[in-house]
Amino acid sequence: MKIDSAPQGAQVYIGDKSCGPVGNTPWTGTLNAATVTVIVEAAGYEPAIKSFKVGRVRKVQELFVPLTRQPQLEIRADADPSLVGATVSVDGVAQGTIQGPMVIKTTAGRHLIEIKKEGFETLTQWVDLSTTPALTLTPTLKAVAKAKYGTIVVEADVQDAEVYVDGNKHPDNTPSVISNVIEGVHVIEVKKAPGPPWRQTVTVVANQQTKVRAELAPLLHGGVGVIRVLSDAPGARANIDGIDMGPVPVDIKDVKAGEHIVQVKASGFKTGEKKVTVTAGGSQVVKFDLNPEVAADQGTIKVLSAVPEAEVIIDGAVVGKAPQEKKVSAGEHSVMVRLAGYKPFEQKVRVETGKVLSIMADLKGVGRLRILSNPAGASVLINGLPAKDKDGRDKTPMDVEVETGKTIVRLEMPGFVASEETINIQGGQTETLSRELSIAGKSESELKNEQKGLSSWGARALPRGRSTVDFDAGYPYFGGLRITVGAGRISQQWGFDASIGVRTMFARTELGFGGRMMVANQEPFSAALFSNLWYGTKLFDNKSERNGATFDAGILASLTALSNVTITGRAYLEFWSDRHCPEINGSGASASFKSDAKPTKACDGYLKTAVRGETVDGFTPMERARMEELTGESGGDMFGRDYGVRFMLSLIAEIAVRQRWNLFGIIEGAPFQDERALFTDQFSGPMAEEDLVLYGRVGLSYKF
Repeated sequence: MKIDSAPQGAQVYIGDKSCGPVGNTPWTGTLNAATVTVIVEAAGYEPAIKSFKVGRVRKVQELFVPLTRQPQLEIRADADPSLVGATVSVDGVAQGTIQGPMVIKTTAGRHLIEIKKEGFETLTQWVDLSTTPALTLTPTLKAVAKAKYGTIVVEADVQDAEVYVDGNKHPDNTPSVISNVIEGVHVIEVKKAPGPPWRQTVTVVANQQTKVRAELAPLLHGGVGVIRVLSDAPGARANIDGIDMGPVPVDIKDVKAGEHIVQVKASGFKTGEKKVTVTAGGSQVVKFDLNPEVAADQGTIKVLSAVPEAEVIIDGAVVGKAPQEKKVSAGEHSVMVRLAGYKPFEQKVRVETGKVLSIMADLKGVGRLRILSNPAGASVLINGLPAKDKDGRDKTPMDVEVETGKTIVRLEMPGFVASEETINIQGGQTETLSRELSIAGKSESELKNEQKGLSSWGARALPRGRSTVDFDAGYPYFGGLRITVGAGRISQQWGFDASIGVRTMFARTELGFGGRMMVANQEPFSAALFSNLWYGTKLFDNKSERNGATFDAGILASLTALSNVTITGRAYLEFWSDRHCPEINGSGASASFKSDAKPTKACDGYLKTAVRGETVDGFTPMERARMEELTGESGGDMFGRDYGVRFMLSLIAEIAVRQRWNLFGIIEGAPFQDERALFTDQFSGPMAEEDLVLYGRVGLSYKF
């Protein structure tokens, strides 16, 4: 035995790996004649397992095993030492912790790599090993951002005023220094009885100091308040009661208690106006969202989203993050709102001149689903709908985005049992579904069609587990019953079945056994070989000693249309051996039947006239001559066995009238050939005077 591989140097195991390798390729050794399992392994390659038959008479046999490189992924921490201690998973399956260069063996195709470490953002990356057997990654981790802090210094024009930050009282009164304030916007409130509180919004910058001064003295004496005016319009200016107060934001101080008209004006925007009531010692914030002045042929699209930081795209151009407003020309426009971890929201809208169209984007969380099957190429249905990936591929393997929540995934493939499973999809995460599909049996409709197309008399053998029962009536056999049972099929072309039956012509009742071997099966044509053996006597009359055996052997050829009609031609040889009269003892005038034998009238008449030389009333010389003509025997030989053979031709039609029932008819004959004595009234009373040489019968078949 010679075993080689590409590349060479692979370890060779015989049988299994428990006994260790027998050597490395190229390997030569002696093996006993048998079917053995050969395992070939090499580092970096997928193991190969081959079943090999070692012959007895061949001195040298060779086996060549090409090895397939096993795809592998190497993750190195050279670029970022913080990778040490991070955990790695491939397609959601944990692979271990990075301690140095890490090699992961996997399969060909696309895979999702995830690297996690506490204090760092999770790194997610797709890799494709379809064409590249090995890939090296040098990723870097990004530390989770930490909170940043600043300082607020609060002063006031009065001493010992209470200080509040975002509604929480600070331990120190004015003047006070508030440390470790988180970067961002905060509300500072300063109180001094009996006056109203003073409020101001401040923005804290990390590692910087922000100063505010509360002017409480005017509030303590009553009569005036403060209005803070805000607006997001560039270049906006505030007015109170028609007096310009300067650019916004602005704090309008010492405003007399009572009603005032506050306006904000900006170029390119409609003027905003609000009525404000000032209370003595009060402070309030008034914000203006100015609407752009719209051209005659323009309108406005306003995009809102319940999910913050969503990106807004109008007519293919990114315009910012929601909420977002944009002036556009009147007419149709496409709006998209997208955010990582969510299914993009897309909508076609029509904008009317001078009007604002508001759109609320309903973003639904999505996760990724990687679907695998063995064998590959299965169709995928997600929640009952056919699925496709971004490349338009609709067969496994595939990667698709799926909405979060419970999802029903169904895999279908012709010839295999469909697989269905419910999985829970998490937003921003990847789930992997891998299934081994089981080979399917026939469907219910295929089983019904198979049953409907069963044939008792045609060339197509019954499948294993299928049977038919035939009832027929005709001539020369007046009645018959036959059961056929499928024995199995070796392949599409070869099959076997067997039958047992009984038939009667009243003068004789026969029991028979038969077999059918299908040798060709190509719709709509089929062909088979068949044989039958029948043996019988006169029922309930053993003393007549009349019996016979018939053996048929021949060929069948059938045409089937729409599983409903089968037309069969049959050609065969019919061999027979019949005993028409009981044996006799002695010869000449002393010849006689056995003491308990009961011969027919014809047999008794022939013995007395042809053998003993007597004269018998009712038995004529013509009858004697007819018996000798039919059997070809005379004298004492008439009481032996009658042997013969004929060539028979048949035409059979079967019609499936119901799912379980066939109606059939058979016409057959032995054209231009001698009569068979059994089928004449000389030897079988119910028969015609002559053998008609053309026979027929009709009947029903029950299929199950």
